[in-house]
Amino acid sequence: MIRRNPGLILVAAALVALFLLAVVLARAQGKLPVLALDFTEHLFGIVLAVFVLERMLAWREGRQWLAAKDWLYLILLETIDDLLKALLPATVPREGVGTDEKIEVYELTGERIHVGETVRYSPLQLLVTPGEKDLQSHIFWYARKLGPPRYVELAREALSDTRAQIRETFASSARLMDADITTMLISFEQAAMAAIRHLDSAANMRNEKVEDASHRDGEASTTQRTREADHELAFVSSIIVESVVDSVMKPKAWLEDHRHIMEDQSPFWRLQAGGRAGTGPK
Repeated sequence: MIRRNPGLILVAAALVALFLLAVVLARAQGKLPVLALDFTEHLFGIVLAVFVLERMLAWREGRQWLAAKDWLYLILLETIDDLLKALLPATVPREGVGTDEKIEVYELTGERIHVGETVRYSPLQLLVTPGEKDLQSHIFWYARKLGPPRYVELAREALSDTRAQIRETFASSARLMDADITTMLISFEQAAMAAIRHLDSAANMRNEKVEDASHRDGEASTTQRTREADHELAFVSSIIVESVVDSVMKPKAWLEDHRHIMEDQSPFWRLQAGGRAGTGPK
C-alpha cells in the first residue's frame, strides 16, 4: 500500500527528518526536557482533536440527522404496508356453511402519528404469517374474488410502485440509511422484480390457453377452459405473492424495531405519543 503512494513516504521522511533535527538542536542547546514537554503537549492535542473532538462532532452531526432518518424510515415502513394492503385482503370468510364470520388477515393498529390535523400513518399488523398454509389460501381466495387477471394486474402495479419508491429513496437519501436496511431493501427489490416477471409469465400462459381454446373448441368448452386457466392463474399468483410477502417482512420488522429504538431520540415520537392518547383509527 505504501509503495503505491510515494507522497506518503515523502511526508513521513520529512517528519522524521524534522524530528531528528529538533532533537539535535535541543541537545546542542541543553533543552531536551523542554522539547520532550512540548512534544508531549502537541501529541496530546493531536490525540484529543482526532479521537475525542472529531468523534464528538460526528456524534453531534449524527444527532442532527436523527429526525430526518426517522422520517425516512417511517416513509419506507408506510410504503411496505401500502404494498401489503394492495396484495392481501383485510378479511376472508371463514370456511363453513351458514356462517357470516370472517377471518382478519391484517389489522391497522391505533398507533398514529399526527402532523397538525393530518393522520400520517397507521401501522399494519399482519395476523397470518408467511409460510402458513392459510396465507396462501387467503391470497388465492382474494385473487378469485377480484378475478385472477385483474388481481395479477393490481399486484404487478403495486410491486412496480413499491420498487419505484424504494429506488427513489436510494437516489435521494441513501447516505441516511443504515447498511442493514439498505441490504434488506435491495434484496426485496430483486425479489419484487422477479415476482413481476413470474406474474407476467403466468398471465401470458393463461391468455395463450384461453386463445387456443377459443380457436379449437366450442363455446361451452372454451368457458370451461377459461375457468380452469383462471383457477391455475389464481393458484400460481398466490404462491408468487406469498413469497413477496415473506421477503418484505424482514425489512418491515427491522423498520418497526428501529422505531422502538428511536422512540427516546426522535422528536417525531412525541407526536406519535400524542396520537396514542387519541381514540385510535377514525
